[in-house]
Amino acid sequence: MNILHISPRLRPGGINQLAADLAAGLQQVGFRNAVMAPPNELVGRMTAASVQHHSCRALSLFTYFSQIKRLRRVIQSTKAHVILAYTTQAACMAWKVCMELPQEKRPCIIGIHTTYPKHLGWAAALDCCDATVAISTHLRNELIRRAKLSDERNIWVIPYGVNEELCNPDYRPAESWMEQWKKSCKHSEGTLSICIPGAITPLHGLDDLPAILARLEQIKVPVHVYIAGDTARADHKYLSSIRRALKESKTEHYVSWIGARNDLRDVMSACDMVLSLARMPASHDRVILEALALGKPVAGYDHGAVGEMLDTFLAEGRVAPGDIAGIADRIEQWHAYLPPTEATLPHPYRLGDTIRSIAELCTAVSEGRKG
Repeated sequence: MNILHISPRLRPGGINQLAADLAAGLQQVGFRNAVMAPPNELVGRMTAASVQHHSCRALSLFTYFSQIKRLRRVIQSTKAHVILAYTTQAACMAWKVCMELPQEKRPCIIGIHTTYPKHLGWAAALDCCDATVAISTHLRNELIRRAKLSDERNIWVIPYGVNEELCNPDYRPAESWMEQWKKSCKHSEGTLSICIPGAITPLHGLDDLPAILARLEQIKVPVHVYIAGDTARADHKYLSSIRRALKESKTEHYVSWIGARNDLRDVMSACDMVLSLARMPASHDRVILEALALGKPVAGYDHGAVGEMLDTFLAEGRVAPGDIAGIADRIEQWHAYLPPTEATLPHPYRLGDTIRSIAELCTAVSEGRKG
């Protein structure tokens, strides 16, 4: 079976590299894959996995018609049986091209939703697809609610799992790395070290941190927080408001801003626990999933995809959204004893699970079309 992936936003890191991971994984299990995406650092890795790369530009009103022509040529050259579209624009574009083809040569279209819909007409894209995938149950429910669909609408839930060879409970940083980390650490022995990873934006949430630290100081729980996010790219106004709140609460000495890290996996492994304070429910949080996969206890607000993952990995890490006292209480408990975590990665949060489920879906949709 030939599969064509259309991902105008493909780039390394986070959810954006899903197409590259799926193409390489599906290639290993016997499918022939091609990826239509802008040139990026992932091309070499895909080529090494025998995945074809067809360059395209980011979709916009000005590039739409030229990309339509290019997509038509790519579909014909790859003889695609299934198209995986990673944006609603890509799904609509694929549908337009496929409608021009004879029925027997028309590929099936599977739309893969990774984030909340942001563009006008996104709901129409659902009808352009032979099948739809959401990467969390929360996102599936949001798609149904926002598009006013029937609850019976068949939207597959297939989480984007982590590479179990890189993120697993047995992972430990190198000794040389640990020595450097200990030298740079700001916390003393007996202090609970907490990592808060992710972009520094209101979506990921740091607004409640000053109040949490003030409460922990009041009940005499020693903690130190390492915020792993790019301060240079953060919204200056938002970052300033967080720094000001920490200063006003006299808790800034409990916080180290360590910036964006290429070694985030090591940082999370070295810390005692990981914290998620996102006030808005996320459609997916890959960094939190990686922390859980590493066997680190995670406390977070019980909504969106984070709540789903905690329900599977560590139910006691769930705290009602906005419950500052609840977060502080959980940290106090974990200072006394860290909870046991999963010894192995549970289904369906392994990358292998994701690849198998997508392979099964591609086969089912293709055979259904033939039938």
